[in-house]
Amino acid sequence: MTGIEELLGIVLREITPTEEERKKILQVFEKIREALEKHLRSVGVTAEVTLQGSIAHETWLRGDRDLDVFVLYPEEWSVKDVKERGFQLIKEAVENLGRVEVKYAEHPYVRVVVEDVEADIVPAFKLKSPANIRTAVDRTPFHTQFVVEHLKNGLNNDVRLLKKFMKTVGVYGAEVKTKGFSGYAAELLVIKYGGFLNTLKAASEWRPPVYVNTLGDEVLFREAVRRLVEKYPESIIYMPDPVDPSRNVTAAVSMEKLSKFILSAKCFLEKPTLRYFEDVGEGASTDIAETIDERCVIVVELEASTRLPPEVIWGELDRIRDRCVKFLVNHDFNVYYSTVWTDESKRGVVVLELDECEKPAYKLYEGPPFTDLNRVIDFARKHAGKSVKIWLSREGKLMSISRRSARSSLDLLATRYNEYLVSPHFKNSKPVVYRVTRGNIDALTSKYGVNVLRDLARKIEPWLLDCTS
Repeated sequence: MTGIEELLGIVLREITPTEEERKKILQVFEKIREALEKHLRSVGVTAEVTLQGSIAHETWLRGDRDLDVFVLYPEEWSVKDVKERGFQLIKEAVENLGRVEVKYAEHPYVRVVVEDVEADIVPAFKLKSPANIRTAVDRTPFHTQFVVEHLKNGLNNDVRLLKKFMKTVGVYGAEVKTKGFSGYAAELLVIKYGGFLNTLKAASEWRPPVYVNTLGDEVLFREAVRRLVEKYPESIIYMPDPVDPSRNVTAAVSMEKLSKFILSAKCFLEKPTLRYFEDVGEGASTDIAETIDERCVIVVELEASTRLPPEVIWGELDRIRDRCVKFLVNHDFNVYYSTVWTDESKRGVVVLELDECEKPAYKLYEGPPFTDLNRVIDFARKHAGKSVKIWLSREGKLMSISRRSARSSLDLLATRYNEYLVSPHFKNSKPVVYRVTRGNIDALTSKYGVNVLRDLARKIEPWLLDCTS
């Protein structure tokens, strides 16, 4: 056994669920299933209660307590029946099992917490073929069927390794918050390449845009990719869903997360260590204060007009972040870094790091050389009305200085917020804008958590540190 195989064996023993965990989570599923089936029988509804997701696929990680339960209603029901009646029946069936919450994706579903196990119970259609899909969640049972059929000979453990690797380096999760790889994408990669190491070897050679043949037949794959490029022109990695080739499984993956995965794969293969599978701690606010002291770090606190689903609020904050950056750049500020955070209800934060918080009163403009008369005239006309001085430099170039219309980045963000708060649920809010200092960092991190500034304060990714040593 090679060193890398021994290392992966150690990791696998740590991340594989214990028998006690497996027994408990399946007992909770049975309790939920019995409650659902009993209530459905009592109202004369025929439906199938099924276990889906990583637990059904045998690819879940130790410590994960998330159940995906799908209630599959008859195909002759309407979409409205499933979304409204089907949802209501689920809610009624589990209301006495534990803490119940209503969640929203394409349509509402129920989350219930039973004995510290969190179960998402989703209404969907029972279909004979994926060609008959009517809502996005209808694909899920077909995903389960495909994965279970193809993850043979221990490949489910390779998926566990890949998921843990992706989580550690920060590329796991297809939600707007992360813009990385979904669990299903990780499973398809292992199926495609035949294992964890083979997936990393393939990924280490990727060059965007990336095309991953998950369909097998090359002709079908080329045709699917052609359609996907038209449908998802912004994507940088294309991986057709074998269940529904018109869907790009990796449409959510950003360039940042794809490049991080490629680089971490290269680094691990070059120098494999346990660091790629170890959880990163949150750190302390005192450590963050020391790291960002004297840097220009600005927080823009926002509150939405109403409570929003996670995907919506993360998406709107991300658009606000983009507008903030462009707004500041248009006023001569150089934004080094930007990120967002939200409590996934109404509150949100945009964090920005700039080269400097305040600019000098005057800005220098360098014009054309004296030899280019037409450009000299254009420059002089453009700056004559607003410059306090125009002159020829020692090198023979026309120069000018003008008073800036705005000097303070904080004032700009605090007073001209209508220019960047364009997202529907935030455009009527008034932001609270301040610079992060030693004096307010404890209040900030106690209010939002250390993670809001952790990535900004981190000097280098732990796994990258190993790669460079």
